[in-house]
Amino acid sequence: MYGAQPFNNPGEKNELRSRQQCTDVPCCIVFAIVLGAFSILYGYGLKNGNIGKLYHGINYQGQVCGVDVPGRPYLYWCLNSAMTGASISVDLKDPVCVSACPGSTNAIVGAPYQPVSECKQVSSQNQINSYKTMVVMNRYCFPDTSTMYKSAADALSSGLNGQKTQKVIDELSSIPSAWPILLLTFFAAVLMGYAYLAALRHCAEVLIYAAIALVIFGFAALGIFLWTNAGTLSQHLPANLPAPQGFGDDETTVTKVLAGISLVLSAVSLCVACCCHGSIDAATAVIETACEAIFEMSSLLLAPIIKAIAKGIAFLILAYGFFALVSTAQMTTPMAGNSEPSIVAGAVSSQVQGIYRSFDFTGNQKVMLLAYCFVAFWIECFLNALYQFIIAYAMAEYYTAHEEPDGTRDVGCCALFDGFSVGMLKHCGSLAFGSFIVAIFWTLQLIVSIMESQNKQQGGNRIVACLFACLQSILQCFKSCVEFLNKNAYVDIAMNGRSDYCTAAKQAIAVIAQLPAAMAILNGATLVFTFFGCLLIGVACAAFSFAVTTSSTFSDPGSLFFVDAPVVVAVFAGGLGTAVGYCFMLVFDMASDALLFYYGLDCLNGQKHNSNAPRQIKDMVTGMHEQLNG
Repeated sequence: MYGAQPFNNPGEKNELRSRQQCTDVPCCIVFAIVLGAFSILYGYGLKNGNIGKLYHGINYQGQVCGVDVPGRPYLYWCLNSAMTGASISVDLKDPVCVSACPGSTNAIVGAPYQPVSECKQVSSQNQINSYKTMVVMNRYCFPDTSTMYKSAADALSSGLNGQKTQKVIDELSSIPSAWPILLLTFFAAVLMGYAYLAALRHCAEVLIYAAIALVIFGFAALGIFLWTNAGTLSQHLPANLPAPQGFGDDETTVTKVLAGISLVLSAVSLCVACCCHGSIDAATAVIETACEAIFEMSSLLLAPIIKAIAKGIAFLILAYGFFALVSTAQMTTPMAGNSEPSIVAGAVSSQVQGIYRSFDFTGNQKVMLLAYCFVAFWIECFLNALYQFIIAYAMAEYYTAHEEPDGTRDVGCCALFDGFSVGMLKHCGSLAFGSFIVAIFWTLQLIVSIMESQNKQQGGNRIVACLFACLQSILQCFKSCVEFLNKNAYVDIAMNGRSDYCTAAKQAIAVIAQLPAAMAILNGATLVFTFFGCLLIGVACAAFSFAVTTSSTFSDPGSLFFVDAPVVVAVFAGGLGTAVGYCFMLVFDMASDALLFYYGLDCLNGQKHNSNAPRQIKDMVTGMHEQLNG
């Protein structure tokens, strides 16, 4: 076991690798079998489903455009009668699938308005003609708003927006059209991530005190604003944002209570900054050391990009398979009668057909979807575990490397590859074991969320809703504890090499008990850096995306990259930037935790005075020990 003797010679890297043995082999075999079964389920979804059923238009016969009607991907709402002046009569109950939108840029060259022979004849006296349209979201033929059909387009849009479920799907469909923006957002997030790591390397202390100051003054400003505007706060709300129900009755009291809470939080933050400044300084020194180690092991600088790309690809593949599996269910569409009142020019139906759909799942399909979600969670958790192990193994190489007089260490250039190869070849079973436990909690949370949604649909029993909320909180608490324990168990496995998951988890608990104060302070500091780093990158990416999507290239309905919902794309870009930023934050978080953990192993095994830990780690632990004994 590590700690029996120090490794302070140039051969520590080979020494570290030689002690690695295969662990939890049965778990690795089970994981491989599950992946094989999952691939069969994935293939079933691809073979029997088609995600086009989820968002493509549906004609009056219940056929999905481009899926059930090949070569006709666009949905077109026909005229009820011939056009007369500026008035048109659009039949919104009987849309048809067409190969190209009449009069649009994708229409067949010829007459400006191509006749649509697929339209359903409303009466024998009516002559069915087409009107000029534009392509919206690359699947709908809307009346061209640049002509006399603007009122028809507005009414059609109003009818579509009234169907909330499908509206969400349509807004999300704007995301693929904005792929150039999202690609630029990804690269921008990567650059900001590297800049943030470089800032942590040289001025972590300045950053954390700036963050604390922002929190203190932010809460103080909010408290003062709420107190001075008590009783009149609802008057400052936007016109489209109504106050919560019952808020006006006790507005003054509620506002003053919130103001008091904000001021108390500001005071508490100030006290923490004043009383714990020594611990904060020590923690920031450790974080700077961890960032220094990351930059010395140059291959680790590629880890955040590789993780972001790998996680993104895995998410897209898993999400595609999930939607393909959903599309295997029986699809139904409501077909309204002809008694609806007219809207456009006195003749447009208020019930828009061709958009809304629902899926009826059998018992077996529900089981398959649940099993798919569990394995998908397991795969995502395994990728996280592997990433954590790679960083931990790299820090083990750094920790055991010989330290030069100038403070640098003789480390290799292939730490990323070393950690990946050891993790996959030696400890795949242990990583699968830990990620399996986390995946169970993810799945249980998903089941509770589904039950909570069903409760809301059935009237929303408040007692049941409260029980579900409590259950979700309990599951989240246990999941967070398991994730924290897993992270430290992977660190122990990286150093010891022979520990299976259960042994490593026990060792991790012993080390945490050995250095509770130091770990608490360090995790608090890394949490602050992680939160503000992700927030900064996410907000910057969202602002950048919104500015670009509102430009003419993406706001023109006739553009190939037309974005119908720029706010949705901005939110998605902000989430993308936050996810990429979190990949960078996790590097220094894991690196600093691993360095402290290895020093805890030394202390636990009686090697405290012979430890090869960086000086900042020793100073932090010594300072914590003196404070506790003082």
